[in-house]
Order: sequence, then C-alpha cells, then structure tokens
Amino acid sequence: MINNVVFENFRGFEKMELSKLRPITLISGRNNVGKSSILEGIFLFFDHVSPESFAKINQFRGIALASDSVNLWESAFYQMDTTKTMRIYLEDDGIPSMLEYERDESFVPANDINVPQEMMNQIISSAKSLYTLKFCYEKKDYLENGHFIVGPMGMFRSVSTTLEHDQIDRMTFTQYINAAIINSGSLHSIVEWFGKLELEGKKQQIINILQFMEPMITDLSTIVVNGQVQLYAKMGGQLLPLRLAGDGVNKLLFILLSMIANPHSIILIDEIETGFHYSMFPKLWETIAQATYESGCQVIATTHSYECIVGAIDGVESAQRKSDFCYLRVDKIDDKNRAYWYSDDLLQTAIATDMEVR
Repeated sequence: MINNVVFENFRGFEKMELSKLRPITLISGRNNVGKSSILEGIFLFFDHVSPESFAKINQFRGIALASDSVNLWESAFYQMDTTKTMRIYLEDDGIPSMLEYERDESFVPANDINVPQEMMNQIISSAKSLYTLKFCYEKKDYLENGHFIVGPMGMFRSVSTTLEHDQIDRMTFTQYINAAIINSGSLHSIVEWFGKLELEGKKQQIINILQFMEPMITDLSTIVVNGQVQLYAKMGGQLLPLRLAGDGVNKLLFILLSMIANPHSIILIDEIETGFHYSMFPKLWETIAQATYESGCQVIATTHSYECIVGAIDGVESAQRKSDFCYLRVDKIDDKNRAYWYSDDLLQTAIATDMEVR
C-alpha cells in the first residue's frame, strides 16, 4: 500500500507531498490544483517500464497518440521544462522507492539490439538528432537504468537492471479509471475479469453488488455477438447488453471487477461521482470499502462533489472501515501546491461545523 508520495517537476507540481495515505483515500480541491495529476503520477510510477507509459497518461486526458517528444512526454514535466529532473518518491508498505526522468542528449543506443537493421538505423538517427529521455528507478537493492527514444517507428525503450539477464522487477498492478476509459477500451478487460471470477465461483457476488443500483439485474452472462464476446445482463426476464444498464452500473462493475479480479492492486478513480446519483454515494462507498478490505486493494479517488465526500464518511462507517479512510484537500496558493490531511473523525467534525472542505 502507498503510504507517502512526493512529486517534483511533474505536471503542474514544482513540488507536491502527500502523506499518510490510507487504503481508501479521497482527494478533492478546486479546478486546476492537480487532482488528476496525482493519479496520473502514481500510475506513471508503477507503469514506467512500459514504452507506452507516457502515451497512456496522455490518453487519460483524451490527448491523441503522438510520435514526438514535445507532445509525448514534455507535457509531463513542470512547465514543460525538460532541463529539470522529474522525480517521484514513493513509500510502498514502508519501503521507499524513487523514479526519475531527465533529458539526455548524449545517449546513442548500441547497434546490437535484436531489431531489424533498418529500424535500428532510424532509432540511432532519432537519438542523435533529437534527444532521449533517461529514466532511473530504485528500490532497496534493485535498480533500473534506461532510455526512451522517439522515432518514426514509434517509441523504443532500452533498459538494464541489477537482476540476472536484465529482468525487470514486477510492479503492483495499477488500474486508472475515468469516464473515457470506461466508455472506450474497457470491454475486453471487463469480460476477461468477469470470466475469471465466474470460474472462481464469485459470479453471484458481483450480481448481488450490482443489484443495489439496478435491482432488476438477476443474472450476468457472456455471449458472442458478431464474433465478439460481450457481457449481457438479465433484467426483467430479458437479456440485454450491459451497456444499456446505464453509466453508473457499468462504472461500478468496472471498479469492482478491477479490485476483485486483481487482489492487492492500486485502483485510481478520477471523478468517482460521475454517473452516480448523489443518493447512491453512501452505499457506493460502503461497497468500495468492503471490496477494498476483502481484496487487499488500495483505492485513491478524486471528486468535486460535496455529497460524495459526505457519502464517503457514511459509507466507510457503515462498512466499519473508518480507520482505513482519509481525505486530502489539495490547494494551490502562490503557485505552491499543498495537501491538507483529514482523518474520518476530523472530516466529520469539519463538516459538522460547516467548514469548507472541498
């Protein structure tokens, strides 16, 4: 579980510190204070070994795929200044680790990598004419060093590690969830995760949870339509594509399947309130709190909604998980970012005294 995280020269943060994170962490604040950036930075940390890591965090914002460094990774640097090193410090289960990126204009990849010579020539040419992005990841005795190179054929990554044969240490599975992801690329994951849980005999558990939002759902099935496997729900005795059940049902299903099918993972949810009626917030948070406890996952979510914050207090209390919850209000004063930490009890007191907590 993430305990503390510090961002330096990332997105809109010259420096930003978050401490005492809990298994259920809710983040709020005004527009443009960096709530989404916090989630993107955590995702980048755990996904940094992927050549598509920067493309992914751009796609979270609806930014199209790019084949140049300006649009690919420079936007991730504070004020797009790649002359300053970007760093993310993270403490995971009490163990400190660090990821950093910096501009490197001197690196040229070796000509002995197992790729076609024509591609290798393009990679070397790109590294010489532009610049590469050097990265370093360190955790205890484990170390990674590598470079990202953008070329005509796309992104190329070279990496060496302290493990035998340059094996890469396994990172915690991390799922980023927002409206764009649910509406576009989640179908394959949902079907795969549901199938896995059905084989484990957990199908009814998923149905029971969905029924609190849509009581008419009595069954879930995977059906092949036009060569594609799709998830169908039985509602009122009729099988219908689950997509027709509404945004809230689909979002809840995606959140729960992410957690139950991937125990001990990190779930990052941007604007968690989207798709849910405010009356559903206490039960939503009770469900998430219980799933977090049972799966061993950590949920870090953002919201703009006061009702969602109040619903979180009620929900985690109903699930008897108060000690697993904390709230962070992110603010920006004189270009300095800061996060104010509230326990469940402190947040209840603040709300009871009409203190502004968003």
